[in-house]
Amino acid sequence: MTAGAVLNGRAGRKNYKLVPCSKKKKTSGESSLPDELMFYILVCIPAYVLYNSTRYVCRQWYKIIHDPLFCKEHLLRSSTGLLMQDPYTPHTGEFAEFGEMSATVTEINFMFPNRVLSTCNGLVLFRNPHDPSTLHVANPLTKQTVTVPPFKCHPDGSCISFACAYSKMEYKVLCTYGPDGGKHNCVMLTLGKDHAWKPINRQKLSDRGWSMVRDCPLSVGQFLYWADHREKSVVALDVESELFIEFPSPAVWSFHSSILYVERERTLSCSVMTYCRSLVDIFVLSDPMTGEWRMLYKIDFGAQKHLSTCMDHASFPPSRAEAFFFAPVAWVNKGDVLVLYISRPSGIDGYFFAFNVKTGNFFKVGSKLYGTLKDFCCGYTQSLESPTPTERRWRRSATEVFNEERLGSGDDGDLDLDDDSILKAISTSPGDLDLDGDLNLTGRP
Repeated sequence: MTAGAVLNGRAGRKNYKLVPCSKKKKTSGESSLPDELMFYILVCIPAYVLYNSTRYVCRQWYKIIHDPLFCKEHLLRSSTGLLMQDPYTPHTGEFAEFGEMSATVTEINFMFPNRVLSTCNGLVLFRNPHDPSTLHVANPLTKQTVTVPPFKCHPDGSCISFACAYSKMEYKVLCTYGPDGGKHNCVMLTLGKDHAWKPINRQKLSDRGWSMVRDCPLSVGQFLYWADHREKSVVALDVESELFIEFPSPAVWSFHSSILYVERERTLSCSVMTYCRSLVDIFVLSDPMTGEWRMLYKIDFGAQKHLSTCMDHASFPPSRAEAFFFAPVAWVNKGDVLVLYISRPSGIDGYFFAFNVKTGNFFKVGSKLYGTLKDFCCGYTQSLESPTPTERRWRRSATEVFNEERLGSGDDGDLDLDDDSILKAISTSPGDLDLDGDLNLTGRP
């Protein structure tokens, strides 16, 4: 049969028609998959790969990755790691990613001007080192930084934190300062929307609850929590409604127990440690509006078979588990791994360990000696979030930014995957996810 000929008519008849082949060349920068399918493929790739490499492959991918809906979906699917920051200048930071049996610690490519005060959805809040009354919110991955409108109060007498109002994906910064007649004042501001701070109604709080608000809160989901191990109640602020809530804590401090509160998958968890802190009861807050708690785990660290091996590897002198100080600092890896700071009873100069509650395995996080009383550490998620979603400085027109950042003014507008700069950006180091059989997109650039 003649090349390119197509049978015309019923079978058996020798009637042919020549049809010319299409001369249109498919550009290598175009994807044959629809946007909806590519959305759910790309959303599984880590944030640092998406931002540093994947978004430059083609316009379709760039447009999907820079869509606010994609950023929100990617945030919901991302696993929490651990942020660790040096308290001394320069304030370098490290990020730990966790598996079932190990943790990978890498240095964050962002020069923190000051100590981190609070984190939320991959964003960090810190003071200006030259003017402590000036606040900044930044995304260490995208390097986007915004300055919070000024509010003049003495830094030593104020506490700052922020949380996300998820209905509109707005970030609200809270500042408590005072005293004012023995009570602190409380003001709030929405990033990218408000130009002035506004007071928060405190009428629903008891006198004891309001005295707790003078301390720094814990940012968890859309709530800010004030929880002190010496107090019988917990105070919460819903940043959506901007209303305070007060409810009982799940346990009361005693000479034989210690209480610590940390975030677990956008909920508040409470760790009650007893008998020299080797026995731990884990509670989680089921509903902040009702103050209902439920028991999640009961753990005996002194009975864990992997603990002594981890201690030997950490260069701790041989000793019983009861002689160590256990302090939960974060829940990571979808809430399956509890990160602990373990040291001598002095609580100074210890190591981070991870305990997988499903497998019962202990493993060490990095090899550095930390002082948790000075160092900043918390659960942290790398994300593509912008501090001001309504403005999104780096989310301009996909064509405009794509051409500006990678193609330049002299290019023809179509991305060729043979471009040396693109290949170098994508395949700098090996990974384990291959989307098209040729390009490997999971290497950290």
